[in-house]
Amino acid sequence: MNSPDSDSNNKKDTDNNEGRIGGSEFNNDNNKNKKPNINEEKPVDPRFKRLLWSMIVSTRGGINRAKVINFLVESPSNANQVSVQLKLDYKTVIHHLNVLKKNSLIVTDNEDAYGATYFISPLMEKNYSAFKEIMDRIGKK
Repeated sequence: MNSPDSDSNNKKDTDNNEGRIGGSEFNNDNNKNKKPNINEEKPVDPRFKRLLWSMIVSTRGGINRAKVINFLVESPSNANQVSVQLKLDYKTVIHHLNVLKKNSLIVTDNEDAYGATYFISPLMEKNYSAFKEIMDRIGKK
């Protein structure tokens, strides 16, 4: 014997839970599964800012590292291309690329291959505004 009340209750559960079966136990925390908005501007991590200051301002080769970062932002390149375009010695460029890679500011498609292309890391892309701010403060481009 099905009473009209039991059918209507089942229909309400289905309607309220958008067609999910047993949705009440899965529908408690809708906010937990929301993806973050990647276009949302987030404040720069102070640790990252300190890393940039130490890599660019506090070291002797910092200006060359800044030039390398600026160049790679415009066009991902291999070490030879960076060397030619920036008019720096190849070994100097290799050294700076290794330092930047070790500190997660750049990445490469294939570390072991000759002619590997270097790119700005996702971390650097996310915090590029901090790099620009530092460059503006020290007056170099």
